[in-house]
Amino acid sequence: MFDLDRYLKHLGYTGTREPTAENLRELHRRHMTTVPFDNSRNAPKGLAIWDDVDAGVDVFFEALITEGRGGICHELSGLFRGLLTEFGYDVKVISSGVRGANDEFGPDLEHMLNLVEIDGERWLADVGFAGPSFTEPVRVSADVQSQNGFDYQVVEDGEHLVLRRRAEDKDWQAVYRFTTRERELAEWKAIVSGENDDPYWHWAGEMIAAGTVIYGRAYEGGQLLLVGRRHLTAEDGREQVRVLARTADYESAVRHILRQDA
Repeated sequence: MFDLDRYLKHLGYTGTREPTAENLRELHRRHMTTVPFDNSRNAPKGLAIWDDVDAGVDVFFEALITEGRGGICHELSGLFRGLLTEFGYDVKVISSGVRGANDEFGPDLEHMLNLVEIDGERWLADVGFAGPSFTEPVRVSADVQSQNGFDYQVVEDGEHLVLRRRAEDKDWQAVYRFTTRERELAEWKAIVSGENDDPYWHWAGEMIAAGTVIYGRAYEGGQLLLVGRRHLTAEDGREQVRVLARTADYESAVRHILRQDA
């Protein structure tokens, strides 16, 4: 069962329980550094990853906090949404389409995240994106916001808003596009049942079912991402990528991201 005190202890959070922007930043950062992204149990499922999208916060708490596992976007975001709700934040579910290698965006329901409104300002709270993205929430604003040497902003693009990220000495690059329309979990269930017949999902399902295993976690000052054997470190505005050809190196990297070597 969801236990707020136990959750906060797991995150190492000892601050106040007021729904402020500062507390949102602290909770978000601690969640990103403590609860990893791990799709290893879900990679072969294809669109069936959405089967348990409405499983509920108690189920997600058991898996991610009690058992100490990593999770995927709807598990991580669903659990974090439960925490924010307990704090009294105005939070709702939204979705996004992720930019692919060909610079095109996936379907709007490809990824789930949270939108938080505080004193008239809207914030993206996304603890369920493998990365690299952001470790603290980003305001929905074209103002440039910096974290760990990387710049972020949200710009308009037709009917969508686009989260952009810029590394040091690099051009802006889109992360994903979204709208601020509140989503219902039933919309993702419709994908599994076939009621949502968006042709984009045939492509997305094939990509998911390809079985690429992804692990990710933030740390103080940066982020780690492991996609297959490609290991990425994002820190101080720079990204470094290397291929872990040796199995021992790969397994060591997995343990480190999952905090199994702590």
